[in-house]
Amino acid sequence: MRKSEILAIRREHVNLDARSIYIPAAKAGARTQPISTDLASFLTEYIDTLPKGTPWLFPSVGAEQGHTVDVRKAFVRAVTAAGLDPKQVVRHTLRHTAITHLVQAGVDLPTVKRISGHKTMAMVERYAHQSGSHIAEAMDKLDDRYRPKKRSARAS
Repeated sequence: MRKSEILAIRREHVNLDARSIYIPAAKAGARTQPISTDLASFLTEYIDTLPKGTPWLFPSVGAEQGHTVDVRKAFVRAVTAAGLDPKQVVRHTLRHTAITHLVQAGVDLPTVKRISGHKTMAMVERYAHQSGSHIAEAMDKLDDRYRPKKRSARAS
């Protein structure tokens, strides 16, 4: 999800049973964002810690909007603690990497498009970088389909 989408999540838009979050004001239009089992488990506990009556998943008393709008400092601390360069690893890097990992795991592009919330396949393809080994594995799969099957000694 995009940073603005994450920080503006309202509690009422989180459906832990369906493992999804409704995003009414997404960049490409309203959508329902699927979430992983691990995230659903985390959110189950996290939501219980929120102040009663707050509508936001990430409330901020001092913010004009009532919810957190910037995580830059915390993100830089986390990137630095991981031994990475915060000038190279930005918040959007996480989104880019997740989309690339989906593609490299063999998830089809229409499904990646649905998960990432992109409007067009062209945008998904911009994020879905293929590594040399991933392409080689794909070609091996094609080879396997075209190679004649070896017969066992008994079948002859």
